[in-house]
Amino acid sequence: MNPLHLDHFPQPESNDPGSVEAALDALWRASDEPSAFEAHDAFLWAMGNNHAGTFYPVVLGVLPEIERLLVDGKPWAQRATMEALIDLGGTFCPEEGHETYLGGSVQETLRAFIQSMRRHVAPLAIGDDARAKTAIDLLELMDDQAI
Repeated sequence: MNPLHLDHFPQPESNDPGSVEAALDALWRASDEPSAFEAHDAFLWAMGNNHAGTFYPVVLGVLPEIERLLVDGKPWAQRATMEALIDLGGTFCPEEGHETYLGGSVQETLRAFIQSMRRHVAPLAIGDDARAKTAIDLLELMDDQAI
């Protein structure tokens, strides 16, 4: 993983300087259902408040790494990443007071990114491995939001 420069992105107060990197590393290392679930959960907490369903602009800083995970990650890492995108792009919303970053909508930017991942997600929907159902669910979210 390339070093991330996230200091300028607002993020949860509960994050320490390595929280986001640790969460991304957990996604990369996911190798079975329990580790994928834990990585997904840790990532959502590093992005915002998982219980409240909110995220901070720091999510924008990790989008290049998310794309790398979808392209180069192992199946369980890809599944955990897609599950996080379903939450972030579906039911989650920006933390109050953090709806915009540098004048742009954080939620619209995130949703545009998710739409742009179709070319990576569609091939993962084929087959019957750990990724296929989640990929189908993410594609359905993309379709619903494209209307």
